[in-house]
Order: sequence, then structure tokens, then C-alpha cells
Amino acid sequence: MTSYEESQRKMSRYLSQALDDIGVFPDMTDLRRHIQLLVETLDTMGCKLLGIDQTVYIVGSQSEGTTTIGMDSDTDHLFILNNYLVVFDWAEWEKGREILLAIRDNTTPPQLCYLQRLRRDLPLKMDHPVNPTDEVDEEGRVLVSNKWMDNKLWELYKHMNESMISHGPAYSFADKVDLVHAFPCASMPEECEFLFSRPRPGHYPKPETLERARCCPTFLVPQGHPFSEYKHLQWRISTTLWERFLVFDFTAEQQHVYVLLKMMRKSFIKPIVKDKLSTFHIKTAVMYTIESCQPDIWCRENIIVCAVNCLNTLLRWIRMGKCPHFTTSGVNLFDGKLDRRQLHKLKEVITQIKTHIMWCIYQIKMDMLGFRLMPDIHILDDSRRHNNQLYILREILYMIPARMSNTVSELLSASRLQNIYEAVQGIIGHLRLLHTTQDNGSSIECEAASLLLPHLYGTLASTLASCCINLQLPVTEFVINLYKLSFSSDRMSTKLKYASMLYCSGQCAAAAEMLTHCEGLLGPDVAHYCMCGGRSWQPSDAYLEDGLDGNIADLLKSHSTVCVKFSIHERCCVPEHLQCEMFRTMTNEDQQLRNGHNKWMDFVVIDCVPFLYYLQYLVYRQLGQPARNMAALQKLEDYVCQPGGIPGHVDTALNVLAHCQELENRPDAALCYYQQSVMYYSRNNIANWHLVRLLQ
Repeated sequence: MTSYEESQRKMSRYLSQALDDIGVFPDMTDLRRHIQLLVETLDTMGCKLLGIDQTVYIVGSQSEGTTTIGMDSDTDHLFILNNYLVVFDWAEWEKGREILLAIRDNTTPPQLCYLQRLRRDLPLKMDHPVNPTDEVDEEGRVLVSNKWMDNKLWELYKHMNESMISHGPAYSFADKVDLVHAFPCASMPEECEFLFSRPRPGHYPKPETLERARCCPTFLVPQGHPFSEYKHLQWRISTTLWERFLVFDFTAEQQHVYVLLKMMRKSFIKPIVKDKLSTFHIKTAVMYTIESCQPDIWCRENIIVCAVNCLNTLLRWIRMGKCPHFTTSGVNLFDGKLDRRQLHKLKEVITQIKTHIMWCIYQIKMDMLGFRLMPDIHILDDSRRHNNQLYILREILYMIPARMSNTVSELLSASRLQNIYEAVQGIIGHLRLLHTTQDNGSSIECEAASLLLPHLYGTLASTLASCCINLQLPVTEFVINLYKLSFSSDRMSTKLKYASMLYCSGQCAAAAEMLTHCEGLLGPDVAHYCMCGGRSWQPSDAYLEDGLDGNIADLLKSHSTVCVKFSIHERCCVPEHLQCEMFRTMTNEDQQLRNGHNKWMDFVVIDCVPFLYYLQYLVYRQLGQPARNMAALQKLEDYVCQPGGIPGHVDTALNVLAHCQELENRPDAALCYYQQSVMYYSRNNIANWHLVRLLQ
């Protein structure tokens, strides 16, 4: 072995360790994947609960677990419109569905097709356009334009005050979020048989992975050939779920090579040809290299050698001017991306990277990778690596409570204009659907359902209890049992809803007992999540420690809290002063400042800690316990006025503190706190009304 080869092997070991340090190791990869799969399942479940026949997938590097914090990767969402079905043969037609027939001829580019509308009642062609973007060709066929969703999406995100741009089949908004809407295929397109039928050594992909891919659906996404006269009518076949399974098949060392090449692309290739050479090209080169090389070369000592092998694969394709697709035959992934001049530039830069690969690795600034390889620095102590893991978890874990919160808000919003009977029947229907999923779904679906069920039980309990209180009837044992079913939703929020009901129904002694229990649940290992627009919390390191070691669903249930939400149908379970928060939107100016993320403004929403102290103040006041009453007020004041301020619903916290001051006959102090509340949020804040009331 030459000295150069020995130094390469030594650097490969350091490099592999550095990649572990920045989170590219099996446990963190598995955690990333699990969180993303759980998020997409919660999204799909939310759609079902809202009556939207749509399946959501998070695809690409986020769900593959092949990204790092420094890469700052986009999150790609694929929305499958299940009420549509693409057929490749008339025999696949189904009555009652929106059927689209894939049509192709000798001039249609590989991987692309046109979509003809068929009638829903009979297997006949549609004879008139359905959408304003539809086009009728010379044979009288109604063809679906791939621009058909443009107007709907532009209107939606304009309403949400989001800027949006389109590139390829995706729409990007909210800084790093890409959306693609797609149609499911009734059967596998003929050219996709290529993955299963072509000869290969057999070690990659694994037979079980191929079988899993064969059972997965394929889709059509809205993208045509860039040089086609009819590109606006063309749709591209997508095997994105297959590709996800193929990446899941990577070993730890293969994933190291893939992540390293992605960093090189972003650091050295993107400045030359921009995104003309994409991550997908890199992924394809890695897959073909894994398939063609013996498995035993993929080890920690050979990371650099394996990266060079992948670059050689890419260089061979560049010289040929053709990059084959891994799952679909007849496709050139360079087609429409790179012209001859750009291919020549690309050949030069990749050759330079390959020739001076160790120097290039030292130059990678992303995640300080090059710095981590410097002498005396490549060996990081365990605490720094551990802190890095906590940072990664902090960046990704919030997505689960975000989706849960969004789903609950959407369901509450949907029931806002219903009468109480319709609202109750709706919640019962949602509970049945979630229980059916728990009984018959996959493990990830069961986990998602277990996270949503307690929140819906709490909403149902509070809605029924509100009816009882409104009719001056005792809250029944049945309702109490529903509350108990909700207590596993998180650490505290549904227990506080229960305590609030006890106070509002005159059961102050029982409320005081529950509030004492809730106060005992506070601690540094508890994360307070609020996913209302722009009001987020940051979990503590003590909480994240449990996330690295434990089950994510259990962590969210036992060591997390979310802000407490009450809908209009739960209002009698809310202290009277706090009910005013439902009416924070008072003027046209308020309404114009709201967007699609602000549906929570139609509810009472308050963070757990100030709600706990506020309820204690009210309960002890009602019980005639002045010492405990004033202690609760002091805790509320200390909490709201802590140095640096508080995250979350600070305006509501200040508003309830002001109310306590009113009850203490301190109008000047109340005015001061209401004014502070308005200083935080001048619009959509009920404090404006309270100020007018006090100043009259």
C-alpha cells in the first residue's frame, strides 16, 4: 500500500467520524426518518378527518435521512389526489372516479405522457373541457394541462400571505417548503418494469426491497419536457416512493458517501452549473455504483475511494452525454438540463474534484466538515457530538406537535359554524375513524392515531360539559370519563381543560386538587410547544435528552405540553373573562392582517403555565383562601414579567394578569398590563377592547 493510499484510508476514517459527529449515523438517520414518516402520516390522517381524499408524502432528503443542518435542505411534500386515477388501458376504468387515460405516441418523450379525461359514468371519453386549463386536441380528446392547479394554489397562498414560486413540478413557499400535486396510477407503467427485470449482481437492491417497491404506487407529476411544444400538456412518471426505499437500503458507509457527494455538489459544482446537476443525479450515480461494486469495498476506510468511484460513474455519463434513470428505462436525466457546453464545464470541475479530492474535502465549509478534519480537531469529545445531536433533534422534533396542533385547529375551525349537535357528531365520527386506523393500520398509523385520539376526546368532553353547564345541569360521569381518556394527550393541557371545567361548574375544591397536581408536573424536562403563527417555544436540553433515548410518541405525551385551545362550543368551560379572546378580531384591519395560519385566533388559546396560575388565582379566590390566591397571582406575575419576556401567547398571558389586577381593584396596574399586551400585538388583540372599557 502506497503512502497516498494509506493517508487516504486514514482520512476516510476521520471523515467517517466527522460525518457521524454532524448526525450522519444510523441512530440519528433512523430518528430523522421516523419523525418524517410520522409527520406525513399525521398530515394524511388530518386530510381524512377533514374529508379530503388525499395522501401526503414527505420525499427527498428529509425523509431519507440524508441531510444535515448545514445543508439547509428543502422539505418536499407530495400530495396524491386519490379521487383521480390514471389508467394505461381502458380495462382499468372504474365507475364513479375521475379517470384519466395516459396516452402516448412515437413522438412522446420517455417517462412522459398526456392525460385524457374520461367520463365517470361510462368508459367513454369526455367530450367537453372540465377545467378552464383543459385543451381539446385535433382528435377531440380533452387533455388535462399540467397547469391546472396553478390558479387554485396561487389563490390559496395569496390568502395565506405566502410568496410562492414554481420550478419544475413543484411550488415553493414559506422558505424551504416545496409542494407537488400528483395523480396515482392504477398500474405500474411499462417502462418502470426496468427496475425489476434488468440483470444485476443481486446484492443491491435487496430482493425484499424490490418486492416492497413493486407493491408501491407510481404517480404522475405535472412536468413536461422543457423543449417540447406541448410541455404544458405533458405529465411525468414518478417513482419517488421506490427511490425512498432504495435509499433506505444504503448502509451507513454508503450514506456517508452520498452525503459527502451532496456536500461537494453544493460547495463546488453548484457555483458552476447551478442546479443543472441536481441531488437526484448524485443519488442516481451512487445507486448505480453500489449496484456495480462489490459490497465489501463499502467500509469506513474506503469512504474516499467509494466517493471517487461514484464520481467516475458520473464522469462516464458526462462523456456519453447521457445519465440513465435507476428505475425507469429510456430516460436521459441530462436531457433538458445540461447542454454540451455545460457538460464540458461539468467534466472539468468533477475531474478536478476527483484529482484533488482530499484537498476539496478540507475546503467544505458546510457543517464545518473541513475544519473537523484538521489536525488535533478531528477527534471531538463526546459532549460536543452529543450537543450536536440535541441541536438536530431540536430542529426536527417540533414538526410532530406542529402537525398535531394544525390538525386540531383545522377540525375546530371546520366545526365553528356548525350547531352543537353537528359538532358533537363530527367529533364522534373522527374518533371512530381514528380507532379504526388504530385497529387496522400500520404501526406508524397506529402511532399517529394514538397522538390525535386524546386531543379529540378532550374536545368532545369539553364540548359536552359546556352543554351541561349552559343548561345548568351537572356534568355527567360519562363526560368525566371522556376527560380521563384525554389525559394522555400530553403532560398538562387536557388536564387544565378539565380543571377549567371544574371551576366553571362550581367544583372549586376538585379544581384546586387537579391544579396542584398539574403544578407538580412542571419541570426542566418538559417542553412547552405552541405552533400558532410566530409564537413558538424552544425545548430544553433536559427534554431533548429523553428524545434521544426514548420513544418519540411517549416523549410527546409524557414530557410535552401544547397551548390550550377552546372552541366556541366549549366556551362554558372557559372562565368568562378569557372567553373574550375568541373575539380578538374586531376590525377590518384586524381581519386583513390574518392569514391561513391564523385560524387559532377564532378560539381561546393560552399557554399552559399562565393558564395554570390564572386558574389557581380564580379557584383560591372563590374558595376564600387569600394567601394561596395571592401566591398564585405572584407566580403569574413573576412568570409573565420574567427577564427576556416569554414566548407563546404573551398577549393572552398579560390579558389574564390584567384581569387579576382588576379583580384586586388595581385598575392602574390592569391598564399597564393591557397596554403591554397591545405593545406586543397591536392587532387581533382583545386587550384593545379592554382598554376602551377601562378608560370609559
